Amino acid sequence: MLQLTPQLMVMQSRSLVYNSGAFVAGGVAWLIDPGIHPDEISALADHVQSQAATIQGIVLTHCHWDHILGPERLPGLPVVTYADYPATLAANLPGTLRMIGRWEQRFGYTRTAPFTPPQPDQALPDGATIARGALELQLIYIPGHAADQIALYEATSGALWAADTLSDLEIPFVSHQLASYIATLERLSALSIRALVPGHGAPTSDQATIRARLDADRAYLAELHERVQHAVTAGASVEATVTACATIALRHPEQNTGLHQLNVESAYIELGGPADPDKVGWSRTNLVDE
Repeated sequence: MLQLTPQLMVMQSRSLVYNSGAFVAGGVAWLIDPGIHPDEISALADHVQSQAATIQGIVLTHCHWDHILGPERLPGLPVVTYADYPATLAANLPGTLRMIGRWEQRFGYTRTAPFTPPQPDQALPDGATIARGALELQLIYIPGHAADQIALYEATSGALWAADTLSDLEIPFVSHQLASYIATLERLSALSIRALVPGHGAPTSDQATIRARLDADRAYLAELHERVQHAVTAGASVEATVTACATIALRHPEQNTGLHQLNVESAYIELGGPADPDKVGWSRTNLVDE
């Protein structure tokens, strides 16, 4: 358990370099994306309670499969999401359930009843404040990776729970919309971020590291947009566009090259290129976050 700030503790999973955690202050706590193995979900809740803190509820940053497993293991705790979470979850439910089934089969987890995706007790708008006692969290809508994705910002410490953005391991996974992702990074760049937790990867409180991640991801998306738009305007095929974008610099190319291709294909369609979304881009795959 990493105590990143006086208010924020982070637990990293043994799988997917996945981060869950809790904001804790003045004897109250909110769990963030608790998951993904059952024992880890329990360990996080137990650790928070051992700090003499009362858990007020669970905040889910978005509805991708690996971020919604916690509430089932922590019954009775209220669930908070962004306003669009229910509709986004419903639209993607078959793929989400398939991914969870594959995950549980891989690790030998068995069920006596089917998984029931968590529904929010509160579905809040952009800019809403989650407050209880000495703890106040600002909900910031950050689409691009997911249509319902939010970040959480604790202003006292400058801590940002960035959901599936600003990883040191992943390039931006543009599985929702390129234009929205570009706007999201512009918005996050305006914050005073003194501690950062990505959904997957290393948490950090190093200011140079935080700025470097923001700058690198903004540069990647800008170049992706420029090259794909040029290709679409020139009438290039999606295959030719993928080739034209093959030299864009990637973080950890050995693991991100295939995901970069999905970004290119999806951006090609978004920017007006003629391609079948059932055959190219993120909409043809359930690989998000796996």
